[in-house]
Amino acid sequence: MISMAANSKDRRKKRQSLNGIAVAGGTMKENGRILVIDDDEGIRETYQTIFRCGDGDGLFATGRTLFEPADVQKREKAVDKKGFELTTADNGETGIEKVKQAKQSGAAFAVAFIDMKMPGMNGSLISRKIWEIDPDIKIVIVTAYSEYTPEDIIAQTGREDIFYLRKPFNREEILQFARALANEWNLERKRDALQADLTRANHLLEEMNTSLSQKVEKQAAMIVQSEKMASVGLLAAGVAHEINNPIAFVQSNLTVAKKYFSGIAALGEKYKAMESFLAQLEDNRAKELLKELDAFKQENNTREILNDLDALADESLEGIDRVKAIVKDLRTFSRIDEADYKFADINHAIETTLKMLNHQLKHKVEIDKQYGDLPMVKCFPQKLGHVFMNLLINAEQAIEEKGTIRLTTAMVIKGRGERDRFVEIVITDTGCGIPEENLSKLFDPFFTTKPLGTGTGLGLSIVYESVKVHGGTIEVQSRKGEGTTFTILLPAIV
Repeated sequence: MISMAANSKDRRKKRQSLNGIAVAGGTMKENGRILVIDDDEGIRETYQTIFRCGDGDGLFATGRTLFEPADVQKREKAVDKKGFELTTADNGETGIEKVKQAKQSGAAFAVAFIDMKMPGMNGSLISRKIWEIDPDIKIVIVTAYSEYTPEDIIAQTGREDIFYLRKPFNREEILQFARALANEWNLERKRDALQADLTRANHLLEEMNTSLSQKVEKQAAMIVQSEKMASVGLLAAGVAHEINNPIAFVQSNLTVAKKYFSGIAALGEKYKAMESFLAQLEDNRAKELLKELDAFKQENNTREILNDLDALADESLEGIDRVKAIVKDLRTFSRIDEADYKFADINHAIETTLKMLNHQLKHKVEIDKQYGDLPMVKCFPQKLGHVFMNLLINAEQAIEEKGTIRLTTAMVIKGRGERDRFVEIVITDTGCGIPEENLSKLFDPFFTTKPLGTGTGLGLSIVYESVKVHGGTIEVQSRKGEGTTFTILLPAIV
């Protein structure tokens, strides 16, 4: 009689590991390891004969040879038992230890046949302890005593997925259980492996989706910024052109006026000499004229006017120079008057910029230079020099008292193609940092946090546009009170 108790609802949770089943080249090796725990030597030999793990050397084997019909022996020998590997134990303690060793070695048993009635622990208790070590092993309780029902065994083991076989059994029953349960064990492991692969694939897809979303957002922001810069660039080009002409003739007129003021001042000195001469004459008319002239000078404040004319001209010319500088920035921003491409050493370009700013930086900033081995880069050297100058000046101004500016250059590879090689320039300061709400506006034209009159707000816009002209990218990372890092990537063709 054969009984089976199984309930799929109460099956244990499957693990993500392969639980001892080997995987090679993506193909899972089938597990046919069988464990038999029975205190009867004859029964153990019967199992060995069934699974053809040797012909045996005991009384059972001798009797089989003498009394079993030859055609039965021949037919049974023709049955393919390949794939089963039998291990036996004569008591529960030994069987439990073999399960533990098999689990630890990565060669877990697929199926266990356990006798119910044995000295010491009975089959139910042995099953419970085995499942504590290896919850995945399939267990068949074999008993000759009718007092143990399937319900009794389920209650004692605490699991419903246990199988039940009455003695005496025949070889077909054992083979049927072994094949079916080993196959189920292997299918469950394959399912676990596929589930693990699916979980890993899902995690990978989630990471790819997250990365793709971030790239899309970044590209969208870059497109918006690019469109914004293009529009302002056209406006800046027109404004620069319109302002440049009147500035030129105002500057020319002021320069001429300054010369005229010099002539008038010289004439005034001659009039002073004439006044001194007339004052020495004993002529009433001369005295009246001098008196009228003095009254006129006091009323019109001519002395102070003559003294201020030269200073006014100088201040006006200085103002014109500042307007010209703004126009020059506008022309640079709108890419007017670009020079030719040249090959330049980025490390050398940074060093040249540092020398130009040495007087401004040396008393306040410590420069930490970490230059990498870089190829020559095809670029507009003057534009890149302007980029480095703007970023270094901004870094210096962000440092309130004393601090450090770290300059790092390196070759980086972002892919496999020739166009995926970049020169990376990183400029980090220990300044006051940038509030998060200002980061998205940092490269906008005319945006500035500096006091009125101390900046045009074009510096970082020009930096952004110049880097873009070179086919590169610029990113900023900053937190208020923790400094700022600008990272520039320029295409490098090696």
